[in-house]
Amino acid sequence: MQALALHPDGHADGVDVSPYALERAAAAAAEQGLTDRLTLHERDARTYVPDGDYDLVLCVGSTHVFDGFAGTLRTAGRHVNSDGILLIGEGFWEAPPTPAALAALDAKPEDFPDLAGLVDVAEGAGWTPVYAHVSDAAEWDDYEWSWVGSLTEWALDNPGHPDAAEALTVAQEHRDQWLRGYRNLLGFATLVLRRAR
Repeated sequence: MQALALHPDGHADGVDVSPYALERAAAAAAEQGLTDRLTLHERDARTYVPDGDYDLVLCVGSTHVFDGFAGTLRTAGRHVNSDGILLIGEGFWEAPPTPAALAALDAKPEDFPDLAGLVDVAEGAGWTPVYAHVSDAAEWDDYEWSWVGSLTEWALDNPGHPDAAEALTVAQEHRDQWLRGYRNLLGFATLVLRRAR
């Protein structure tokens, strides 16, 4: 929606399997007056086939859908036109992972490269980074606290809901995995990529 706001002649498609996420996106689009330029699709992004190529394709924090960063470069990248931009947000090791970090993420060391390795993977797939934003510790903390905090608040505000106890447990487990596992070890970068010529 930010891209649509910046480009008044643009049109966008949003793809997600979550009806809730799509409902929230539709409400936000209506609030911003973007409904006529945004089409939402409830389906698996791996099988989404657009009518044409896009000037911009975004996949931030969802590369697991395409089996990781390399798979996202391949799958999401096929929808980008020859002069277009692929914007991907992906994790990377800021420091060598500890056993606690690997357990918290249910990961292996090779599941994430370091930042230089992330760039190498992109370039190896024919994409050239033209810019990247590396989230700092404060941004990561804000993201994680918002994630666990919103779920915790919902559970505390809805104690009679059948899912409240489970939501509280999930939030607490995630918080512990982050604070005692991967905090300050797993970083996050959003890369702006163009095809190599």
